[in-house]
Amino acid sequence: MSNSEVLLSICVPTYNRQFLLERNVNFHLEWFRKMGMSFEIVIVDDCSTDGTADYIATLADVPEVSPYRRTRNSGFVSNYAFAMRRARGRYAVFLGDDDLLIPEKVREYVGIMEAEPGIGMVQAPWLLVDARGGQRDLGPFYRIPGPTRQSRGDFSSFLNFVFNHHVFPEFLIVRRDVLARSISSATPFIFWAYLYTVRALDKADVLFMPEPFARVTAISDDPRMQQGNNECMFQWDTYRGGIEYLAAQMWKNKIPSTHERDEFFRRLVEFMMVRQGVALRLHIEARNWPEAYILYNRMAAYQTVPLAGTSIGTLQKLAGLVVAAKEAAAFSDLPIILDPAVGNDIVELLPVAVKERITRDIPTYDDGPRAWLRLDPRFGEPLRRTDAAFDLPTYLDQFI
Repeated sequence: MSNSEVLLSICVPTYNRQFLLERNVNFHLEWFRKMGMSFEIVIVDDCSTDGTADYIATLADVPEVSPYRRTRNSGFVSNYAFAMRRARGRYAVFLGDDDLLIPEKVREYVGIMEAEPGIGMVQAPWLLVDARGGQRDLGPFYRIPGPTRQSRGDFSSFLNFVFNHHVFPEFLIVRRDVLARSISSATPFIFWAYLYTVRALDKADVLFMPEPFARVTAISDDPRMQQGNNECMFQWDTYRGGIEYLAAQMWKNKIPSTHERDEFFRRLVEFMMVRQGVALRLHIEARNWPEAYILYNRMAAYQTVPLAGTSIGTLQKLAGLVVAAKEAAAFSDLPIILDPAVGNDIVELLPVAVKERITRDIPTYDDGPRAWLRLDPRFGEPLRRTDAAFDLPTYLDQFI
């Protein structure tokens, strides 16, 4: 298929999710063929170790599929950029291997770009989906009141748009010449979606549409963590980097006044408190207690932080216990012997991976070094020379 024949490239990075990739490919082959749109599906396998490579090999005779396999696992953002830069179509869209496009909306938005050459990128919120037991729609990730066209180079307008509507510029259809000058492998300290969109806005207009063109898995039946949740929980600080980078482009040809900087800082803090609040809730739900404790304290530097379903005292205890248990688990492959003075109510709140390593039984065998997790300094005494004690009061005191 020559470049001139391809209107749209659907770019799908994938890793170890053959069953989801098959659904993705089958769906898009069926629907885009029905619509009569010239398209390709660019699949980039990030060194999968399941049956993904074998499945992709079965697509060798499918003319719309353009497969690639990387020589080493490079991570989501690098694989995303690699896939997008393989696009041959006039326009390209990124899609996770567990997500599905809304074909008629894609056709509509590509039509807008065809009719308006000044638009180099179209973005829209994505429709969140609960994949457990079916495909239940949860609503869009963010909402905007209507079509909003950001003019090339107008970073001030775009920053206000992001602040006013809490916009996350992730799902995009991009013209290939803009793509080539906007999307590349990850850079540090900044969330990739803001970086790519700011670069694109430097090259062309960016149109934001209110209706989603993609259905994106928010809650999966796959036990592994979703990329979106991982970003919300562990990469939220890069959101700050994205907003700061956008503001720097806004001010690159002027010196802002003290009032302008103060107002920017106020709105940035408001924006980040929302994102950190989401991350805090997810960490508490996942029982990531040390992470939740540190995040709580970062937020508390700016305002009072509510803790739904727990308290700061409980957070402190659990954080200390988890750190001690993880250090004990790194010392010994045997079950970690827990002091009976630690109540079952606290143990039940531990992450599953930590709880599975703990025992109340004192072993009688001599199979190697033992780790003693203790409140009472006498618990486990006398220790063998190969044993180690992990004294909980000292760990608890670290979480002040």
